[in-house]
Amino acid sequence: APKPRAPPATSSSSAPRASLLVSAIAADASESFQSEILSLFRHVHSKDVFEAFYKRDLAKRLLTGRAVSTDMERSFLSKLKAECGAGYTSKMEGMFKDMELSRDIMGSYAAYASSWTATSGLQNAAADASSPSVKVVDMDVQVLTTGYWPVYPKYPNIILPSELLALRTKFETYYNDKYQGRRIAWQYSLGNCIVKATFPKSPAPKELIVNVCQSLVLLCFRHDDGDDGLGLTLEEIQKRTGIEDRSELERVLQSLSMGRDGTRVLKKVDYDSLPTNTGPSLKAATGKDGNGSPRKAKKPRVRRNVGPQDRFLFNALFSSNQRRIRITNITMKETSEERTKTHEAVSKDRLYFIDAAVVRIMKARKTIDHRMLIGEVLAQLKFPAASADIKKRIESLIEREYMERVEGDISKYKYLA
Repeated sequence: APKPRAPPATSSSSAPRASLLVSAIAADASESFQSEILSLFRHVHSKDVFEAFYKRDLAKRLLTGRAVSTDMERSFLSKLKAECGAGYTSKMEGMFKDMELSRDIMGSYAAYASSWTATSGLQNAAADASSPSVKVVDMDVQVLTTGYWPVYPKYPNIILPSELLALRTKFETYYNDKYQGRRIAWQYSLGNCIVKATFPKSPAPKELIVNVCQSLVLLCFRHDDGDDGLGLTLEEIQKRTGIEDRSELERVLQSLSMGRDGTRVLKKVDYDSLPTNTGPSLKAATGKDGNGSPRKAKKPRVRRNVGPQDRFLFNALFSSNQRRIRITNITMKETSEERTKTHEAVSKDRLYFIDAAVVRIMKARKTIDHRMLIGEVLAQLKFPAASADIKKRIESLIEREYMERVEGDISKYKYLA
């Protein structure tokens, strides 16, 4: 049963250094170690780059429940706040508030759900489900504020099973009644599920801990291996699940069929390894060795990539001693292009910080010399900036009539109220 949870460019070495700091913090949460990390953090010039990577990894730890200690996470956040100011940690503090608010919402929703009488939607879902009752399906929702969290991929056309559709509708009804004017946008890429599966080789059912996309792929094999019984191709799975991102679907299939031992609940059959008209069952060629003894057939090697005509089947031979099995999806490695995009986003944010600093200084001083303005702006910024970049932002603010040059003295600026 699924259970969803629910600006100058910096140097190329900034991201790896920031990542090393973030990894070190996550690995050791002790107070003394955090103090040592903070001492190292003070020497980091591009603190906004560190913030971008730290916020991304903090969000991942909070949503997956893999934080070493929530108290220690908050402790380090308070150290960053004392070091860089409230604005530096405001979004990360908002993440913790969202997690607390989600627990309160789910507590209230549990009371609401207990008084919910069986609706026609739930009855229909129970009739369609393979399990005897829809009561075995439970759902936990985390309500996140858009501005606090990183941007995640969306799957607008994803096809949920009837069990989850009924529960989603039930939660939306509750949430819209309690919080009028708010809009819910479901982030399925963040969801996790516990799928109960039965295998012929295992006497007891297994609990598979997977993400939402993995669970939808598994449900494609709930009743059969396709209309012809020969397995499903990538295109057929794509139509059944509604996962339009082909690369993501390929990674999901790889994790379910080519992961580590004890997690291969699906079987992948390469199209080009099949003899003509043999179907998906591999017929290994046999022969005799030099002594006339039967030669053992070599086990065919399965390609790591997923082809459009490869087929996937339910692995009836799967067995494991573990009752609960976590199948981790294959994550896409961060490429140089993605790192460049991260730096571009940081550089774009820096433009707004420079503009805000210039306007604050001009509002306080009313009139100021160019060199003095440049010096005060550099003193306020938390990242390295060149005088030429600040000058460009000053010209932009003059064009937008936030300030103007003093008549008769072009080296001075005047604030326009």
